[in-house]
Amino acid sequence: MTTAQILYLIAFSVYLIFFVLFARFFVWKAYSSRKYWSRRCVLRVEDLRETAQRLGKSLPFISILVPARNESLVIENTIRHLTRLNYPRDSYEIVIVTDEKEAVQAERERALIARISQGILGGTGSREDVPQEMEAAVRAVVLSCLADYALKEYFSKGFQRAYSVGVPELSTIPAAERHRIVRDICATILSAVGTAPKAKLQGIVRKTCPWLSKLDQDRVYPACLAVAVPVLAAFADLYDGDSRRLLARAIRHTVRASHELTQDIVRKMTDFIASRVSKAVRKGALSGELGAKVRFYVNEMYPTTQEVVERVRAQNFTSSEPANIKHVSVPVDFDGLLGGTRLGYEVPSTKGRALNWGIGFLDKRTEVCGFYDAESRPDRDVLLYVGYRRLMDPVGSRVLQGPVFQVRNFYQMTPFCRIASLYQAIAHDWYLPWLFRTLPFVGGTNVFVERKLLCDVGGWDCTVLTEDLEFGARAYLLREAWPEYLPYPSSEQTPVTFRAFFRQRLRWGTGHLQVVEKVGRDHTSEPTKRKRLRRNLIIKGQLEWIAYQLATFVPPTAMVLHYNNLLDPEVVPAAGQWMLQGFSLIYLAFTVYAFRRYSSFLDHSLRPESPVSRFGVYLGLLLLPLAAFVFPVPYTSALVLKTIGKEPRAWVKTPRSEESRAAS
Repeated sequence: MTTAQILYLIAFSVYLIFFVLFARFFVWKAYSSRKYWSRRCVLRVEDLRETAQRLGKSLPFISILVPARNESLVIENTIRHLTRLNYPRDSYEIVIVTDEKEAVQAERERALIARISQGILGGTGSREDVPQEMEAAVRAVVLSCLADYALKEYFSKGFQRAYSVGVPELSTIPAAERHRIVRDICATILSAVGTAPKAKLQGIVRKTCPWLSKLDQDRVYPACLAVAVPVLAAFADLYDGDSRRLLARAIRHTVRASHELTQDIVRKMTDFIASRVSKAVRKGALSGELGAKVRFYVNEMYPTTQEVVERVRAQNFTSSEPANIKHVSVPVDFDGLLGGTRLGYEVPSTKGRALNWGIGFLDKRTEVCGFYDAESRPDRDVLLYVGYRRLMDPVGSRVLQGPVFQVRNFYQMTPFCRIASLYQAIAHDWYLPWLFRTLPFVGGTNVFVERKLLCDVGGWDCTVLTEDLEFGARAYLLREAWPEYLPYPSSEQTPVTFRAFFRQRLRWGTGHLQVVEKVGRDHTSEPTKRKRLRRNLIIKGQLEWIAYQLATFVPPTAMVLHYNNLLDPEVVPAAGQWMLQGFSLIYLAFTVYAFRRYSSFLDHSLRPESPVSRFGVYLGLLLLPLAAFVFPVPYTSALVLKTIGKEPRAWVKTPRSEESRAAS
């Protein structure tokens, strides 16, 4: 047998092993379905009350804690969703834990944005005065003020007398929404250098007014576009003279959107409105109205999480059936320990620190603490199941960990992150129940913990980057608490860019290594348990990371050997070669299957409208081979950085994508 034949046999064997490992997905699926998903019973509040009465118990009181710092984009939808969970309103509460640092920082930043924006609008400032990190915010505020003035002019009697062409379609939507549409269209045209895709601009209308029918959206869009053009003209005069070159393109877009308007009419309307807007801005600057308008839009566009939470709470209290929503804010000097103290100096913010502070404000009746991230959308029946398990088996259900499908912002992600989100969902759906056979894994969201257990083990460790995994290990070592799989999913987001994805996974990998070290240093628990847990953590961590990373080098190595005629495929029968090529098709088909399987958890308000764009979503899934190579990179990077002492030590929050009200 020649060297080329031996090399091909080795490569063939490795590919075959890969496929066998891939086939484990279906073993895990059968296990999770048989043991958990197929055993989900239909639960109703009436049934739960009857069970509690029969057992001589009261319904478990559940407190849901949501840590939220810089989460103004998503927290409103999350709170509204949590208030609609199927559980008696008098038997659960929602505790939103914000961070005082956010309010302090926002006050400084908003004051600076307002001062710069007012200077530009009032003619006393210029673009050169804008710090690079604040340019987007200042531009948005300037556009907001100009859109406000432009809309007023369009509805003024002077405009109606001057032109027979009006914008009556705009009167059919609320003032706040039509203002936001015009502002966002302007911002999108500017960022696209005047050639923003029509589908993207129409998506702004759809996202802002999801209640409109498709016909009404098509009518509103050209009207808003017609208003946006003079706003861009006024913006060019005040902020960026180079933007004048965008107007011709924007005008052509407007004409194509509405056949009732000609380019000549649009240009005249633009000059008329733009000049009126400029006069209104100057008048407002003299009267002080402009300053108030700028401050209003700065606060409206860049609210703090605290402000959003308080607004939602106020609306909740006026509803016919208000939910129990608490809002607590972590002081800047809280030491982070459960029942800890204030130190008098600033302490770094972490998720564990926020949760430990929030635990101090729980209802005295609380029996179970649930934990969700700020963009979580749990299954509406999850509390019924948690309550049922607590009634039937309070010891076995001290920790309930459910799956998290991080796919909701799928259409906002880059192709790599889309693939990663699908396979993460598969792992939580099928593999997580299998993982519980060897590891007390706790994921930090969609998890419910007995309050007594939480207090007995000292809450969350705010010094570890993965406080959730560390808690699971500590709860097992100190109190023999082992997580039980909770067959009720929660949907969340995945970072939209590879850079954000990498930073999140790097933190997870580094936190895993920290937990391994902490378990190894522990001398308070039983040695056999500790050694077994540490061994399993290393197997599921360092060893698997290295094995998977090395495995990713096999395909490119085989490709290089093949093109250099160093592989002889004749040593394997033709059927075997066809089987090898079929593996790639199976992997891709499985990825498409995963996309279809979790489609119901996606925010479809952001789905591309055109068939070509939708096909592009499927086309992006073809990057699976490249994505598979990159999946383990953050974890092996954590291992390398930890080895040389350069690992991340600060807890970094994952950025969120803005969501429409329809996503709640």
